[in-house]
Amino acid sequence: MMGKVWLPWLVVIGAVGVLATQSMGAADAPPCAERRPLNHHLMQAIAHLDPGSRSPEYRESLAYLKLHARDAVTELSGHVLRQPGSFRKWQVTYLIGEFGDESAIDLLRIFMEQPKPQARPTREGSHATDIPYSEEITSRFQAVASTARIASHRPELRDQVVETLIATAQGIPLLEDSAMFELQKLLGDEFQSLRSYFGPEDVRHFEPFMPPPEWQGLLARRMEKHRREEQALREKRGSLCQAK
Repeated sequence: MMGKVWLPWLVVIGAVGVLATQSMGAADAPPCAERRPLNHHLMQAIAHLDPGSRSPEYRESLAYLKLHARDAVTELSGHVLRQPGSFRKWQVTYLIGEFGDESAIDLLRIFMEQPKPQARPTREGSHATDIPYSEEITSRFQAVASTARIASHRPELRDQVVETLIATAQGIPLLEDSAMFELQKLLGDEFQSLRSYFGPEDVRHFEPFMPPPEWQGLLARRMEKHRREEQALREKRGSLCQAK
């Protein structure tokens, strides 16, 4: 009888002991990584990346990350260099361009210089899309744009950005057009001074855009058609006004 009376109490005491042990373990454990201010602001900036500067949360987190840019770049470097392509990787690659830090230029350059990924083979006749491959390639293009954007945040880093974009255009065929486009935007009329860095095969980047000859006649005919339609519309409106 006594044993039956004490049995429930023994169970309760045992449970309390387990809870106490767990509480001590939780108290001694390091804080959750997501609770660190840096991680919190990284996650918040990514979560509000779409509205961007319209979001007060994004502005708050970006201001913090710019003050701790080198640590933020270090925190994100593993995701950029080792994780496969994903929408999150594109977001991270975009965000790094907002930090305006020299270490961000170095990280993006290493990323762009990584060997081009290979798409997974698909069955003959299949129209399936290799989404990780597509997102990886998109992240590479974004890395070019992010590199250029750093110069707009930190004009004193412009020379380093230009050097990186020239090296990208010269050495990475996949990203050549993107790098040259960003250089044109960044340098304006100064872009022509880069001719000596490139060979005759790249002359197209330095010539004013002209549509192919077969397009020129088509465009001229369409412009003439629009001109005639506009003239007819003006005459019709004029006759209606006179009738009133």
